[in-house]
Amino acid sequence: MKQAVKWGSRTITVILAVFLLITVFCAASSRMSGGTPKILGLNVYAVLSGSMEPSIQVGSIILEKPNVNANSLKVGDVITFKASQDEFGGQNNDGSAILITHRIQAIKSLNGKLAFQTKGDSNDGPDAQLVQPANIIGQYNNIMIPYLGYYLNFMKTKLGIALLLILPGALLIVSAMVSLIREISKLQKKMNSATKTEGL
Repeated sequence: MKQAVKWGSRTITVILAVFLLITVFCAASSRMSGGTPKILGLNVYAVLSGSMEPSIQVGSIILEKPNVNANSLKVGDVITFKASQDEFGGQNNDGSAILITHRIQAIKSLNGKLAFQTKGDSNDGPDAQLVQPANIIGQYNNIMIPYLGYYLNFMKTKLGIALLLILPGALLIVSAMVSLIREISKLQKKMNSATKTEGL
């Protein structure tokens, strides 16, 4: 029983440490890159819409290659782009551009320039506006991690930052203190046992 509790405590400590490291890493990476976390040079985006299911699940995070060469894109590629002002409202509540991740359905020309017709895999029809190369910010790298997008999105809120930075750190400190108290208690028992033995 004691062994199970010990392993359970260690497991919780490791999980909290991992989440704390992810939080700190994403926060630092976002600051350095100007808003988008990066892993090994790839942009990290949280997917909070079901328009690309089942290919990309809601609540997942995806890794994308930045600095896309529009001329190398082809039909079937999945790209992330800034929504136009006329589509999807154009921007979030905080003023940042709305990002859409959809699949290229056709390559067309808009006023003599390259443009892409996109569509969400689960949507009935294509997006209303053609995507211009200047609005493309990433190409999906076929790497998806389920559910972590919920965590990443929550982490961006004020409450999320407070809880995810302070709470794991506090729990780790408490866990360390409990372990220290246990070790001190064990040491005291050994010392008491040795004193009794000497008295005999």
